[in-house]
Amino acid sequence: WQAGGVAAARRLQEPATTCEENGRWQNLPWVYLTYAERNAWGELGWSEQWWDLAWEANSAAAVATGRCFGGKFLIGESGLDKCLVGELVRTYEDCMNASSEYQLVYPSDLFPLGAPVEDVQGTPGCNVQDRVGFQFNTAQITGRNQGYSPICKFDPATYGGGCPSTTTTTRAPLPAGVDSRSVVPEGVTTCYQDLTVDQQDAVRLLGYSISAWHACMLPAWDPPVCPWPENIPTPEAPCLDHIDYLENKYKMTEPWSALTPRAQTAFVDLGWDAEGLMWNTMDIPVSYSKPFTGQPPPTGLSKTEREAAEFLGYTQDTWHRCETQSECLTRFARLEKKFGTWNWRTMMPSGIQKQLMALGWTEDSWTEGEPPAVYATKWDDLRYPERVAASLLGYTRDSWEGCVMSQCVVRYNYVLAKYKNLKWSDMKLAQQNAWMLLEHSQAMWDQGGMMRTRLFSFRWEELTPAQQRQATFLGHDKGTWQGCNLEWGSDLNETSEPVIYGGEDRTVRAVMKIERPFSEISGNIYGQQVSSMPTSFIEVFERSVARALFCGNPEFKNYTSGAVDSSGNALCKQPDEFERQRRRIRVVSVLEGSILVDFIFVRNQTADEKTSLWLFNALSKQLTSFATPINQDIEFSKFARVATLQEVPLSNWSPEERERALVFERMRGMYSVQNACQLHTDARGSVIKCPTGAAPASRWGSPLGFGLLLALAALQMSGAAAR
Repeated sequence: WQAGGVAAARRLQEPATTCEENGRWQNLPWVYLTYAERNAWGELGWSEQWWDLAWEANSAAAVATGRCFGGKFLIGESGLDKCLVGELVRTYEDCMNASSEYQLVYPSDLFPLGAPVEDVQGTPGCNVQDRVGFQFNTAQITGRNQGYSPICKFDPATYGGGCPSTTTTTRAPLPAGVDSRSVVPEGVTTCYQDLTVDQQDAVRLLGYSISAWHACMLPAWDPPVCPWPENIPTPEAPCLDHIDYLENKYKMTEPWSALTPRAQTAFVDLGWDAEGLMWNTMDIPVSYSKPFTGQPPPTGLSKTEREAAEFLGYTQDTWHRCETQSECLTRFARLEKKFGTWNWRTMMPSGIQKQLMALGWTEDSWTEGEPPAVYATKWDDLRYPERVAASLLGYTRDSWEGCVMSQCVVRYNYVLAKYKNLKWSDMKLAQQNAWMLLEHSQAMWDQGGMMRTRLFSFRWEELTPAQQRQATFLGHDKGTWQGCNLEWGSDLNETSEPVIYGGEDRTVRAVMKIERPFSEISGNIYGQQVSSMPTSFIEVFERSVARALFCGNPEFKNYTSGAVDSSGNALCKQPDEFERQRRRIRVVSVLEGSILVDFIFVRNQTADEKTSLWLFNALSKQLTSFATPINQDIEFSKFARVATLQEVPLSNWSPEERERALVFERMRGMYSVQNACQLHTDARGSVIKCPTGAAPASRWGSPLGFGLLLALAALQMSGAAAR
């Protein structure tokens, strides 16, 4: 299928506004086209007679147009084992001389002659493997000459002492009644989309892109105006659109026989077998895991493989699955969708199953959806067969490693789309187990899907390592788990200090009860609507309450469309003050029972700041009037107008009770498993029941006791600070 002499890239998507391709054919006679070129142009309607007339060619001129060199050598007709001009070069020495002479005239155009070969599928003697290089074939009887051109040696005296010049060649006149338009076949002036499939193959084989094919129709030929084909992505279209086009054009679900002959030949050059057995089982060749460029073997495609890929329409971007041209999670979701159509026993092609088994999958693990251990390995640490298998299945480096560089909002949308409308019964067993470890259940899923997960009210750090792993397996990371609010629950300072006694400068904890269905925010506690508003209900709450308390907005004003500024944003008269103090509003949790928001007013840090108690009272007052800042807030008004506020204690223990608990915990911390027996000893009777060889007691006692000791110490210090 390769067109010897065609050096231009065969890229279907390559744009072109001018024509350079036609220059290759000017003055070149039909007889000196390669076999593949003649076949392709014949598909488009050319014949030898009209070709030579249209391209101003004759056989004498052709000898001097790039095929005659060294004064006595020329490259013969591709596909023949004889010379039409001169005689075959039959000795290795003459072949070496011809190769050297060619390199002088056309350096780096073809590979120079190497050691002799014995190839029963190649032209005998000295020849050129079309557009590859010189070789000397010692086999004298061969069965295939296609793709090989003989090197011919002629007598210079026949041509006046050397290669004839084309400058004196005159064009033969056209026959009577024939003009230049009439000698051009219809196929050459047909828009690409109107050609047959075989003719389209011929166009690409000859090195034309769609744009170039249209641009190269000479005005003298009276060509049509050709729009871009409707069913083919434009050069500017997203890379994944080109992937979709190629996958649809060369469907592996269609039989091998449905491919055109030229497409079959190109696929064979990429490693598929000629009978189509690999195609029919989707046993993708190893060449598809090679880089598009690079010196083979094994780092890149060979010249033949790359030309085959380009003929089929691949570019470097599409060959590498648009890794650098598209969002990783978009590609990963497409891959998951494809995997979801494969049933191990009934619908999985054996070639795909072979690659999955190379990665450690079994029928049971595939059915249950439990990835093999190798999936925890970094791309660069995979063994070569594993990396090949992963690549042939469609993975790229970034998608194999979980798209860790994707932005939080993109990942959140991916997770939402992945589980939207997904029934519990349609999940893999591994997914069900992961959700159950995250305290989900089928009943909860049936009521509200993913967002009914109880542990969504926990920060990522509050999950156990096992829960974090399962959340990651399900598609989450720290950002998405917290609604892309990575600061939620951090830097709370005194908000974690439970104080119930003290003056007005204490930290105040409150619960706002909002009389609206919990379902209104259950899917958006951490940002369900992130595609249009990348914020969570928690962020909206904290921002809106802080705006009502720190922006200095009018205390009583009814706005037609809510409190907005001239730009349509939420009104804030004192933005600097808002930014300085907004951190003082911190949500602890959002619970069901209507909507219960447990939150904290962080106590003031300076005497100029309003106390937490003042803020609590101010917010309580605002909730009682329709025209207050909180009830006019464009983000929160619908919640505020049906809300009530109540202060709750940070702790139910008094300072005296905390002190007694600390004393007891210090004493309890002196004992461990090794010396707990002393608690059963009668000290007055000096009865020692503990083994004398026991290991010394832990310095801190039990981990639980130590944790409680720290918590009580924190309570003690916070109480003292408040007093």
